[in-house]
Amino acid sequence: MNSVLKSLPKVELHRHLVGSIRLQTILDLAQEYKFPLPVSTLGELKPRVTISPNSGKNLGFILREMAKFTQLCFPSRAAISRIAFEMIEDAFLDGLIYLEVRFSPVYMTAQGNLSQVDVIEAVLEGLNQANRYFPVQCGVIVGINREMGKKVAKESADLALAYAGKGGVVGFDLAGDEAAAPPREFENIFIPLRADGRLGITIHAGEGAGARSVEDAINYLGAQRIGHGVRAVEDPDVLDLIQRQNITLETCPTSNVITGAVQSFATHPLRFFLEKGISATINSDDPTWFNTTLTNEYSNAIDKMNISLQDLAKAAQNAALGSFLPLEERLALADKIAPMYTTA
Repeated sequence: MNSVLKSLPKVELHRHLVGSIRLQTILDLAQEYKFPLPVSTLGELKPRVTISPNSGKNLGFILREMAKFTQLCFPSRAAISRIAFEMIEDAFLDGLIYLEVRFSPVYMTAQGNLSQVDVIEAVLEGLNQANRYFPVQCGVIVGINREMGKKVAKESADLALAYAGKGGVVGFDLAGDEAAAPPREFENIFIPLRADGRLGITIHAGEGAGARSVEDAINYLGAQRIGHGVRAVEDPDVLDLIQRQNITLETCPTSNVITGAVQSFATHPLRFFLEKGISATINSDDPTWFNTTLTNEYSNAIDKMNISLQDLAKAAQNAALGSFLPLEERLALADKIAPMYTTA
């Protein structure tokens, strides 16, 4: 079945560039740029960067410790371009035809060598180079981590607007610890984004906090998509809001289990969302950190979450239609993948 699932054309809406770096690339960059790593082999590195479902690590650990470790990997534009290029190659090998990748330019400037503009340009360069070899269309979502504060968020939002429609920049994301910094605290940041209308808005919510966080992301920030959103299941009124406004949920099953957003694959609400007619999708979140691929997420959906191939097709269609592409391109993408699932 895995070979069949791998061959299916896939669309992914929720993948972080920082969590997609190949392990070998981390070692290569450490050697090339002489930044310190506490390990020197792949065998030693993997348990430091990859989390298993039984690790006992929580969302806070991932946000604070693992992200800090991979933050060393952006010392130059060339390094960033390489990471973006390799992510597209990996996506192609996994059967993706469309991917939306997100990253925080501020986060990737931590070493002080690059500006936010350098980061965005380097990512776009890497994606452009990859497209010469791999037929994977990629949309870019500029993001900000809540922990960096509203001033930095405003700077990143302004930069995202400056790049809207250029090189595939299609959206803006608010990530980070939603419990510590609820959506409504960032309402003013999103007013110009909503007024401009060129960028799609996706908000991490309903992962580290409950259904109210999802509701506030929609009502205060104008979210069209919700990153994760699994805890929306806790409130029927929030589920009704999601349906009424046709909000797309970017669920990430392996990530959701590991971070404790859900207790297990068996209790994950993806099947419930799909049966209720909610636009839920399947995503890998951070493939390196969670040791997964989108094919693996499809396999888990079938084997561990009782998702049928028909429901899998519905999730894939939801991803195509929920992308931040123009309407005609969304419809064309959905039409392109639909027949492949009915014949699988």
